[in-house]
Amino acid sequence: MIALLRKATALNASDRELLRAAFAAVMHARIAAWILPWRRFATSTKTAANARHVPQSPSRIEWAVRVASRAVPGTTCLTQSLALHRLLSDYRHSSIVQVGVGNRHGRFTAHAWVEHDGQLLLATEEDVSAYTRVFTWPQSRSD
Repeated sequence: MIALLRKATALNASDRELLRAAFAAVMHARIAAWILPWRRFATSTKTAANARHVPQSPSRIEWAVRVASRAVPGTTCLTQSLALHRLLSDYRHSSIVQVGVGNRHGRFTAHAWVEHDGQLLLATEEDVSAYTRVFTWPQSRSD
């Protein structure tokens, strides 16, 4: 944790603000996943009211979520995905959260990731190919 703080102080103001926002989003998603039922949890991660004015690229936002997640105990791929989805929305980028399931060596596995304009975030094509998509959030209005 101390090493993360030292590195954070060396960042420029824009990156420090992004990292602070990412930490808050990851913490919010982690706590909400722990205490709220899904219906309330899902709506608690939506926010366009917090629109940020300094533009950030989706890959930079992904970086911030990955770094912030190291400082939040119990962070999972779902926690990271929901935090990233929320931050992308804050920075006016559209995205969806995908959840897939698989079977590796006879064991049930699951993974969550984010897609933005056809680009995978928090996962690679190789990661995703091991899973069958079973859940997309938010669902499109045409579904």
